[in-house]
Order: sequence, then C-alpha cells, then structure tokens
Amino acid sequence: MLDKSAAPARSIYFSEEHEQLRAQLRRFVENEVKPHGLAWEAQGYVPREVLQKMGALGFLGIRYPAEYGGSEMDTLGTVVLAEELGRSTFSGFAITVLVHTDMAGVHILHAGTPAMKEKYLPDVVAGRKIVAVCVTEPFAGSDVKGIRTTARREGDHYVINGSKTFITNGVHGDLYCVAAKTDPNASPSQSVSMILVEKGTPGFSVARPLDKHGWRSSDTAELSFDDCRVPVTNLLGQEGRGFYAIMKNFQNERTTIGAMCIGECSAALDLTLDWVKQ
Repeated sequence: MLDKSAAPARSIYFSEEHEQLRAQLRRFVENEVKPHGLAWEAQGYVPREVLQKMGALGFLGIRYPAEYGGSEMDTLGTVVLAEELGRSTFSGFAITVLVHTDMAGVHILHAGTPAMKEKYLPDVVAGRKIVAVCVTEPFAGSDVKGIRTTARREGDHYVINGSKTFITNGVHGDLYCVAAKTDPNASPSQSVSMILVEKGTPGFSVARPLDKHGWRSSDTAELSFDDCRVPVTNLLGQEGRGFYAIMKNFQNERTTIGAMCIGECSAALDLTLDWVKQ
C-alpha cells in the first residue's frame, strides 16, 4: 500500500545544488518580490537595488564563469531561476531579470573580447549594470533578416542609425547589444552584426517608454540611434555574424521562457486550487 506520508520523490533531473538554489530563490521571491510587486507594476520598472541584491546573492550569474563572479551552473540552473521567478506571478519582474541574464548579457559572454568581458561582466553578474538586447524594430518586428538599422564603418568607429522597439530594460538599462546591418549589400543572413552600445553614447536615446497591458514592471522602450558613434572595438564577435549569434541564443531564450511559463502555470494552479476550496 502506498505510504502517503512519505516524502515526495526527488526529481530525476535536478540535483541537490539545483534544489538548494530553488529554495533560496523561493525565499527571495516571497520576502523581496511579492510584497512589492504591485508597486513595481505601478511605477513601470523593477528598482535597481533589488537587482543588485539578486546579484549579491548570486542569482544573476548562475551560468557565468567564476572569474566574473558567476556560479558556472548548467542549463537546469537557469530553468530553476526562470521557474521560480515565474511563480512570483509578476512576469514583468521575471522578464526584467531573464532578459538581463539569458537574452542580453550572454551576447557579451559568448562574443565579447577578453577586454570587454573583464570590463563589463563583473558588473553584469553583480547587477550594477543591466543589459538589453536590441533586435525588434517598428518595420521588421523580430524578423532579424528584415531589420533596417545600419552601422556604417567610418575609420575606427561604427555610425549607427535606426530605431528599435519593445526593448526590455530599454529605459533603465546600461548596456545595449544592438543588431545592425554593417553590410547592406550582403545576403540578409550575413549582413547583420552585434554591437555593444553604452547608455550615454551621443546619438543614442530613449525615444519613449512604452505602456503595456501586462508585464508592467518590465521597463520597455523605443530606442533611437541618430549618427550614434561607437568604437569598432565594441563589435560583439565577427562582423556579419550577428544573425547567427541571435539565432543561436534564441534556443536558450525559448528554454528560459518555457521554464518561466511552467512556473507561472504552477502558480496559477495553486491559486485556483486555493480559490475553489474556499
């Protein structure tokens, strides 16, 4: 006969380290997120000090190298992170973090030069600098081959012109991984490059913050590039290989978003069961 008092079997996928991480995240969400989530929804962004606290606890560097302050965990570590943030019921908060850790910052990790990694990644992992990835455009959506933003080479600089929209962390971010066409005459898949742009660079501006029906605590913006000059040393990876870098990380993004949705579904089921028992 089944012993219903026995402890539930541990997952065959998650290790003890994963479960410890889950417990830490769940405590953080209960104590630091849920009591304040509605206020963040009203103001339209997650306070920087909250992200820095997450960095200090190691939550922003789960799969980043130890030399930059990371934990060097595996993909399942990110799954745990995404599930528990999704369970918060504040998806704007969740996506603010996950874009930073797994959709934007990873472009610096995977394609940045050693000097760029040394300069930026410790601050990224600590939450002192927040990262956005800039692909979506008003006339192309998320069709990477169809983007119109250009980066023209002039000596030791790229001159960027164009616009981006629906950019998560767009208003309050510090570092922007921008997809732009560096060779408009090349085939669509070989014309796009990824270039790092810092907040405050002349010619780069937040055109307007965007209001939304949901995910309101995720700061979302339309961005403008008007003869924005950045050093060629800010190129992420090889020129003309941006399309492939974006496509490669889309797989990681889908895994992360899928895990976030699992957390959201679990929370929805819990809330429903609590309601129907009343």
